[in-house]
Amino acid sequence: MDINFIKKIISILKWLIIGLLTVLFGFLTILVSLFSPRLACLSTVKLWGKLILFFCNIRLKVSGIGNLSDKPLIVMYNHKSFFDIFCFSSFMPYDWRAMMKKELLNFPVFGQAVKIMGHYFVARDGSFEDRREVVKMLKKIKNGRIVFIAPEGTRNPNPGLLEFKTGGFFIARKTDTNIVPMIIDGAGDILDKGSFNIKPGTIVIKFLQEIDVSTYSSNKDGINDLREHTFKIFNQNL
Repeated sequence: MDINFIKKIISILKWLIIGLLTVLFGFLTILVSLFSPRLACLSTVKLWGKLILFFCNIRLKVSGIGNLSDKPLIVMYNHKSFFDIFCFSSFMPYDWRAMMKKELLNFPVFGQAVKIMGHYFVARDGSFEDRREVVKMLKKIKNGRIVFIAPEGTRNPNPGLLEFKTGGFFIARKTDTNIVPMIIDGAGDILDKGSFNIKPGTIVIKFLQEIDVSTYSSNKDGINDLREHTFKIFNQNL
């Protein structure tokens, strides 16, 4: 039998498992979130991520987790693949939320789960459409929990980095919430751009030291300086 045909069948089975796990744990997450979104994040969401990695034969190596603490932080990461969220969902020791595209709300069960948990949503281009919603978001982040933001604004399966968008750095500076860079290596090799073939492999995640945003001005120039400094840190560690 053709090896490529076998790989295709295996990938189809993996996607079916991902879909089934997402529906099952989506319902469980909705139920648990009615009582405690924090408990859902640390239980059903974590198990969802672990099981997906297990069934897809993906190993995860994490270092620098000590650079995180249970306080408001913005974790910025280089967004390489769909598997990024499965990865950090599987091991995060603290309650967290993510900045997501509004289109994800249209996914059955998953959309309802992330909404009831209190994740944050932006337009497809990464912009904020409603200023009143921005004010509410800033207050929640300032007094809330760890937030994951992809500063490139979209998945980038190619080598290197896309230009960082300003939005995440605006949020960080306006809320005085420090940034922790999270470097992801290997996720782009699991799933090639335009392909549905899920390959086994290892994804390495490294958390770097916290960036003190208060050393940067809150005006436009200061926010741009913070963005450029963070971009430089990512480039040096990729």
